[in-house]
Amino acid sequence: MGWLWSSGSAPKGSAPDASTPNTENQAALPKARAPEPTYSDPEIAKFMAEIQAEFGGTSNPTTTPTAPPVKANTSPTTSSQPPPQSSSSWWSTSSPPQTQPTSSHSHSPSPSPSTTPPHTPSIPDKLVRLDPVSESLLPTTMSCRQAFDHAFHCNSLGGQWTAVYRSGTMRSCSEQWDDFWFCMRTRAYTGTVKEEAIKDFYREKELKKYGPGMPNSTDIWEPRTEKLPPGSAFQGRYEKPDISDEEWRRQEIERRRMIQRMLKEEEERTTSS
Repeated sequence: MGWLWSSGSAPKGSAPDASTPNTENQAALPKARAPEPTYSDPEIAKFMAEIQAEFGGTSNPTTTPTAPPVKANTSPTTSSQPPPQSSSSWWSTSSPPQTQPTSSHSHSPSPSPSTTPPHTPSIPDKLVRLDPVSESLLPTTMSCRQAFDHAFHCNSLGGQWTAVYRSGTMRSCSEQWDDFWFCMRTRAYTGTVKEEAIKDFYREKELKKYGPGMPNSTDIWEPRTEKLPPGSAFQGRYEKPDISDEEWRRQEIERRRMIQRMLKEEEERTTSS
């Protein structure tokens, strides 16, 4: 019955027991990343997604993904055999891996937020500019407080009540919130960079609303090709009438009757010929 308490001697190069945890491998294991917070408000979620896309996301681009954990080797190995490179925490920390796995969460280092150019509108090059008059009327300043007031009022009961009264249905406030979030993103810009960013933003809105193929007032009225110089409009002389209102109305009625009579006579001549 000696075999119950005696066993053969273990080989010299035997590996440690698999039941004992490897402290080095546990130290090398990366900590589980905390899940990204979720937002109940779709507008805030959209704004955070734009911030992450513009400034490089929330994940740290400098961190290198570590190798997956390796199970403990249960088979005994000799001491002359070199240790595997993937199962040793010393090798994983001292030498970087030759090929880094690609991940959808990894991003290239992004420039500083203060020097990041604003989002350019997705419009073809030939449609980027408006006519000269419309270009000169594009705003170069924007009030974040006013944009927030418009968006907040649109979401309020009074704003939706007005929309139902005017159009018969509730309206979306995404456009107003887009104006506010754009103003918050560009409020750190200064000088020409901020002016061009605001002009590009409003130019994109004009092209989406009144661009080629969209109905606008130019279908009826001929637009001006150049901006009038100051002081050149409304320079005609106005002669104030020196008669009473009753006399002016009587003359106006007579003038309209005469025009109607002339049009009727011209129509009769056209039909007779």
